[in-house]
Amino acid sequence: MKSNLKIGERICYSVDSGKVQVTINGKIPKWQESLLFVWVIAWSLCGVFIVQYLFGDWAKEQKLFLLVYLAFWGFFEYKAVHAYLWRKFGFEHITLENGELFLKNDILGKGKPTKYFTQNIKEFGWINADKKSFGNVYFSSFWMVGGETIGFVHLGQKVAFGRQLDEKEAVKLIGVLRKYFKKK
Repeated sequence: MKSNLKIGERICYSVDSGKVQVTINGKIPKWQESLLFVWVIAWSLCGVFIVQYLFGDWAKEQKLFLLVYLAFWGFFEYKAVHAYLWRKFGFEHITLENGELFLKNDILGKGKPTKYFTQNIKEFGWINADKKSFGNVYFSSFWMVGGETIGFVHLGQKVAFGRQLDEKEAVKLIGVLRKYFKKK
């Protein structure tokens, strides 16, 4: 028997014969998505504007400065485009079946699932972060991809997922997943 359920606005899950499939979408309000799109366009145009100066008659030091500047620009261009695509088309897929937990970050159908054996999972639960810390505030912002709220330790390695969920949603999701953990 398959049942489709929701936790909040962004989390959907289904249970079918002990298999749990959870989908967390990366959607944000339309005005934030539009603002992020405008930022990507503006940032891209700034880079194009600087690239045209590379072909001018400049001293070697000035061209070196422009290349270094463009390297930083390129990194942040990648981050901005990735954040926009995540917010527009991104999903986290969590599957729990036969004592295995699969986590996958999916943008436009791209992404590779990572498998974890539930018998090796320790300390599964809410990641308690200081709400006023710079890192927490930064990674909870809509222009960032990050801010994982659920985590565990698997064979000594820390694993986190559940991007930018509020505590209520995360606690409900943790309860659903714990209910179906199978130890083999």
